[in-house]
Amino acid sequence: MKQIILFFLLMSLFIGLTTSCFKEDSKIAPHPVDTTKVEMIPMTQYYSHQVYFDLTTGEQVAQNLKSDYDLMFSSSDTGYQIRLNTAKFMMAAATNALRFEDVTDTTGLTWRFDASSGNPDSVAFGDWLVLAGADTLFPQRVYIVDRGIDDLGRVLGLRKVIFHRLAADKYRFSFCKMDNSDQHEYLIGKEAGYNTVQFSFDTQAALQTEPLNNNWDLLFTQYTTMLITSEGENYPYLLTGVLINPNGVAVAFDSTMVFDNVVVDDVLYLDYSHRPDVIGYNWKELIGDINGGDFYYKCNPRFNYFIQTRSGVFYKLRFTSFYDPVSGEKGYPTFEYRRL
Repeated sequence: MKQIILFFLLMSLFIGLTTSCFKEDSKIAPHPVDTTKVEMIPMTQYYSHQVYFDLTTGEQVAQNLKSDYDLMFSSSDTGYQIRLNTAKFMMAAATNALRFEDVTDTTGLTWRFDASSGNPDSVAFGDWLVLAGADTLFPQRVYIVDRGIDDLGRVLGLRKVIFHRLAADKYRFSFCKMDNSDQHEYLIGKEAGYNTVQFSFDTQAALQTEPLNNNWDLLFTQYTTMLITSEGENYPYLLTGVLINPNGVAVAFDSTMVFDNVVVDDVLYLDYSHRPDVIGYNWKELIGDINGGDFYYKCNPRFNYFIQTRSGVFYKLRFTSFYDPVSGEKGYPTFEYRRL
């Protein structure tokens, strides 16, 4: 009997000692109760503005004129891409010349646009730098840049550009007008914490229109993309829509769920994409005759966009209008969104 009592005493002591070695279970904070918010973005009637929006803070964190810049230089540690400002319908063509003086016109050139997909293999300046094994080559060919159009459709003209080198996080390039006048060489450096650094031919200077790359999710802007005609041919088109932050934001689309009823468990395993144009432009539909001037844009309330932010939080979003409710002007996309 004493042995049995001793056994139970020892077992009790053992259990007490071992369980005291484990920490108390971590307590998970309850999910904050959120409400559906509504936001209107002032791109304005002629889509003059680019507007950056952050879902976490619910703020329009930056805004600039789409005509403020021409070129975008990658600012990431390993980035080297140089892109056009596609909000202005810009395009570029490579020549075989190595000197500005050897290019006198645009005859026979092949013009290229930057793909809205963000694919680095589908950009106009894709071969300004060539990676050949362990070597980095800089062909330093002359490019002709068509600066596109402004928000009123006015042609902005041509420039010649030579990209010389990327070294010590600085891009060196030269540019001039088509008659070789106004020739300059410029050095533009990367800026830590930003996706790109921009350059303007008008001011002949670098500028920073973007917010820090961890401070925004959505960019409301015009952009160029390739559409397909009824004959199956590709043609470039200037669209008005939404691009996502390539720094960690992902989006899934659905048109079957009821927006108000969607909870986080409904969206966890959907097919998410990091393509910059995954939201794009077709959340609105053109109704009427655009050539005759009798038309309007209607948002599809069944189009749901589920957004995973940089911090891994999920939001649901849908567009409700494209017009300012007071003035009736187009160019004011309105959406409702809610944290899941």
